[in-house]
Amino acid sequence: MRLLATWMLVLYLFCAHSTAAQVIVNGSAIDFPLPAQELRLIFSMQKIYWPDGQKIQVFILSPSSELHKEFCFKQLDMMPYMLQRRWDRLVYSGTGERPIILKNEVEMQEKIAKTPGSIGYLAEPALSGNNRVARSLYEASR
Repeated sequence: MRLLATWMLVLYLFCAHSTAAQVIVNGSAIDFPLPAQELRLIFSMQKIYWPDGQKIQVFILSPSSELHKEFCFKQLDMMPYMLQRRWDRLVYSGTGERPIILKNEVEMQEKIAKTPGSIGYLAEPALSGNNRVARSLYEASR
């Protein structure tokens, strides 16, 4: 019985850590999975338009939040401070801007639903009609 309980605990812990933050986009943005390289370009504010010409609006949670850190590590394969440095370089050189920082996941869900061309992430997306998960190909290839 103890062995069974131990295995169940290990399985639970493994499953809890395997669910990374999920990328969500406004329904008007795209209808195909985003490869990891594309996600890195979008969230580092280096790619600013979708393939159809629509401007990308990036939303993130506070850089000090655990979900943001997990998203950077697991989805973007970057350290959060590296992403911050890229944003700072764009802003200080006058060639770009930072993403919009939101307070919590509820606000993230609402903003992405209302903003055409927007992208963000949630721990567990409860999708409305206007949002959909843009599964990363990077997750599937690992």
